[in-house]
Amino acid sequence: MKVFELGFEKLDESTDKISEKLEEIINTVFDSRVESASKVIEQAMAQAPAAGIALYENLLEQQEKAHQVTLEEREAEKALIYQKRQELELKTDLELLLTKYTV
Repeated sequence: MKVFELGFEKLDESTDKISEKLEEIINTVFDSRVESASKVIEQAMAQAPAAGIALYENLLEQQEKAHQVTLEEREAEKALIYQKRQELELKTDLELLLTKYTV
């Protein structure tokens, strides 16, 4: 029994270490991408302010579209869950009626 407990403790420790390392890598990649995008925008703004602003607006529009799609998907999922819940309640009610009148 102790061998299993020790094994699970080691597994937990390894999982925690891997999670921390993955988090570091993700943060590094994210920071790098943000920095790169910021540099591109700064360069565009320096060369042609109107083009830089247009680029920035384009990025904001893309982000807004992605956010809107996410909201629409969430609403569709909520509607589906609500529909399934109603179907389940109806099924339960019908089963109760059947058992009540067949017994």
